[in-house]
Amino acid sequence: MNLVIDRYRYDIDLLKGCAIIAVVLYHAGWCKSGYLGVDVFFVVSGFLVIPSVMRQIREGNFRYLSFLEKRLFRLLPLVLLVSGLSLLVGYWGMLPGDYCFLSEEAVSASVFMNNILQAVTTQNYWAAIYHKVLMHTWYLGVLFQFYLVFPLLLLLLKRRMKAWLLILTLLSLLLYLLPIDTIGNKYYLLPYRFFEMGIGGLVGVSWQRKLDSMGGLSLFCLLLMIFFGTFTIGERAMPYNLVGGTNTIRESLLPRELLVLLTVLLTSLFLYVESEGSRLSSFARRSRVLAPLGRMSLSIFLWHQPVFAFYRYFFEDQLSLSVLLSFMAITLLLSCVTYRLIERRIRISMISRVCLLVSFLAVNAFALWVYRQGGVVRDVPELDILKGSGGTAALERYTNRIYQYDKEFELKDSVRTKVLIVGNSFARDFANILLESSDSSRIQLSYHYGFDDCPQSRVRQCDRLYFFGWKYDVPSAVWQSLCPESEIWGIGTKNFGTSNGIFYKNRYREDYFAQRASIPQDFHTVNHLLREQWGDRYVDLLTPVLQPDSTVPIFTPDRHFIVYDGKHLTPAGARYYVSRLNAHILP
Repeated sequence: MNLVIDRYRYDIDLLKGCAIIAVVLYHAGWCKSGYLGVDVFFVVSGFLVIPSVMRQIREGNFRYLSFLEKRLFRLLPLVLLVSGLSLLVGYWGMLPGDYCFLSEEAVSASVFMNNILQAVTTQNYWAAIYHKVLMHTWYLGVLFQFYLVFPLLLLLLKRRMKAWLLILTLLSLLLYLLPIDTIGNKYYLLPYRFFEMGIGGLVGVSWQRKLDSMGGLSLFCLLLMIFFGTFTIGERAMPYNLVGGTNTIRESLLPRELLVLLTVLLTSLFLYVESEGSRLSSFARRSRVLAPLGRMSLSIFLWHQPVFAFYRYFFEDQLSLSVLLSFMAITLLLSCVTYRLIERRIRISMISRVCLLVSFLAVNAFALWVYRQGGVVRDVPELDILKGSGGTAALERYTNRIYQYDKEFELKDSVRTKVLIVGNSFARDFANILLESSDSSRIQLSYHYGFDDCPQSRVRQCDRLYFFGWKYDVPSAVWQSLCPESEIWGIGTKNFGTSNGIFYKNRYREDYFAQRASIPQDFHTVNHLLREQWGDRYVDLLTPVLQPDSTVPIFTPDRHFIVYDGKHLTPAGARYYVSRLNAHILP
């Protein structure tokens, strides 16, 4: 068994440098296929780690705890530093709900389980909110879980390790390809990711063939993949997304699953055919840009997302070219410092063990304190939140309290108007508006999430049905089940920006409560189309709050946030809407 990692591979530094640039540009919103850089890192990790572990086990000198400790000292110090500083920045300016989630991320990142947290909370990586400061540490979670589990399997399967590696890789690949789980689980969990590291390991334990021209060609094709892999062949018109305000979907030349597989294969080919002394390796050895970036890739990876996320949270969602270059320079500076002072200098000793343990306990103790406080580190009267009140859980419960109305109407009550509301959280927001109105005592409310399994008895018995969606999405069976005197109304969309943090950071300014948010034009278009469809039976939630300059207020006249997350109403926001809506909309 020839192990190609016996000598230092400068070309791998070159490869990692290209991959980390792609990842950074992806998170900046400037490279749609840059996420494939992570797949490159997975293959490289398997290529470097698996052959070494197999050789040590074969020779009888593998020490599992020593192996884990080395990996821990490689990853954890930087994770704790970045998490701790992120918590300090969050303490200064994040709102309770966002700060509470950051504390969850910090704890899960420090125990290398953020991939599981993201799988539970985010589900779809491509729909993730980019002001999640530590969401990118999911990658380290998968990586360390691989370090934790795979060597144990090899110790149990000492005979025919290469055959077992092949079997486990094929099983993981099969799991990835079969439509048996959610997108989130397939993206974040180790069983669906192992095949990437496994293929890298199979390459690492295979015979190396020196094919200089193939190395350069495979790298060229790989760079095309990770920088331009999502090359689109056009945009397909779709019905407008009522929550996101978009109406097109990009049609990629290649499907996402195929992009990942091609990236893995091209990375493996590059690792297989390149060799010490090749022209590409010589270029990498002399490189003063890409190869150094590759060596600092861990630091760059850990720093870039908090830098970008905090900018998005406190300033604006989009990164212009000038902002991108500025913050990439900041990321590079921070990475140089931590690479030289931590990555290159840290050594395993009793003193370093104690320091790492103390740092781990300090960061996690602070994060757990923040979590127990619900992210409330100061009074936030704009959200009616005081220290010790439990954070924004009450606001989320306020939106979701409408689930308790998922019940049949009381037929004996013939006095109150029977109102059925169908739809997502925007529909629940309107239900709260009704309940906050002075007319709430004369309505009998029933709620259901969708029409698919909505009991037809409620449809037949309701006097008014409010639906968040397009009129043509109301099934014909619903129209047929309605009583002749019953009415169906459409609920409109709304938007108050992407993050209240953009406004909260200005809380010491005199014009704090006069701040407004600009609304993307797509939301005006959506509102117009909905009004055209529903006609006189339309609850317009955008026009009543628009200012003459087409902005929307962030605060109610009594100085409370209208929404707590850019979309969902606070109790004060629901009452504000009651004052703005026309009386005839209410039953």
